[in-house]
Amino acid sequence: MKAFITTTSFGFIATDEEFAIVDKFLFGKKQVEILEKIQQKQVIEEEVELVERLAKCYDEIIIESLKTKSAYDGVEQSDKILIQQTTAHGDYVREHFDEIIGQLSDVDIRKSLNDAYNRITSEKIRQSVKTNDVMIVETINSLEEIEDTTGKLIERLREWCTPYLPEMDKLSNHELYARVIATQTSRENIINSGILDNTHVVLSDSYDVDIGENDLNIIRTFAGSLHSLYETKNMLEEYIDEKISEVAPNMYDVAGANLAAKLIAHTHGLENLAKLPSSTIQIIGAEKAIFRHLKTGENPPKHGLIFQHPSIRGSNWWVRGKLARAVANKITIAARKDAFSNDYDPNLKVELDEKIEEIKKAHPFPERKKSKKDDDKKGKKGKKKGKKERGKKRKRNKRKLKKGEYVY
Repeated sequence: MKAFITTTSFGFIATDEEFAIVDKFLFGKKQVEILEKIQQKQVIEEEVELVERLAKCYDEIIIESLKTKSAYDGVEQSDKILIQQTTAHGDYVREHFDEIIGQLSDVDIRKSLNDAYNRITSEKIRQSVKTNDVMIVETINSLEEIEDTTGKLIERLREWCTPYLPEMDKLSNHELYARVIATQTSRENIINSGILDNTHVVLSDSYDVDIGENDLNIIRTFAGSLHSLYETKNMLEEYIDEKISEVAPNMYDVAGANLAAKLIAHTHGLENLAKLPSSTIQIIGAEKAIFRHLKTGENPPKHGLIFQHPSIRGSNWWVRGKLARAVANKITIAARKDAFSNDYDPNLKVELDEKIEEIKKAHPFPERKKSKKDDDKKGKKGKKKGKKERGKKRKRNKRKLKKGEYVY
């Protein structure tokens, strides 16, 4: 005799070979707790009790489940258990859902199911939203947008002030430029304040351009807004530096705060980054180049976002690919340590520095590429060599054939 156990959202239903209900267990008040365990593919105590009761009366118990049979090894008479992903009896229970509910319980099971799944969904959403990851992602995205904005606005401010302050074009520090215009504005105030004393910029006393006070106020207001953006940018950089050192200390050492934050933002979380292989991390951010390589056959990219790593960006072009591979390997290890073990390993940074020095020493000059002429020469040499190996041609028999000696 066989018994079939079907897991439903309101309980475990046991049927015999004739599709009749022979035993059951309804979740009741434990519904949310048990449903969460089922989703995690855990074996439920009440399910084990039901199996043990059925084992006394039936020779074989078929459980409709995605779990493996080894999950039921601790159950008495587990040799009677057989696991199947789908059964005809399970389909029957689901098709006659309303009828079976009416037979088993007078409680409004539909309402309780709705409440249970709402609670489970809310809990999953709460767990999925990781505050640290969200803060890092949004902060680095905001920082990138501010950098784009300040780059455009400082260009506009410089063009605006060039006719009035042409000497200031020599000032390469954009933030200081905006602060000078925002706080002093007029040539006289800038000269008297001494704000440019530590720079190589000197304003001439003889140069004078008439500009109205109202015009100066407009420029001052614009420069003040730009300067406040620079202050916000500095604040966000400090926050990212602090947050990355707290959440991902290994990545902070290996990649730096900004690069680590950009990689986390690009993959939408530290755990997602930790699950990627180093070859993928090496080219994150170079998606356009990858698709161009796949479409046109161009050379594949050697690096993506990790080009911003100082050891790669400041190195010679012929070793950047090798350095990118080494940096990506260490970033992968660092991300996995930060995401899964929370173990800080200061040796990662030391090992990376040693590897970088080793690569640079091994390749002080670019490798000479083989030209087509060299290949052609090698090919010709190979042909001559082949003739010698085949040996000399056989000498032709010069004896003339007489009449009647022809062979057909």
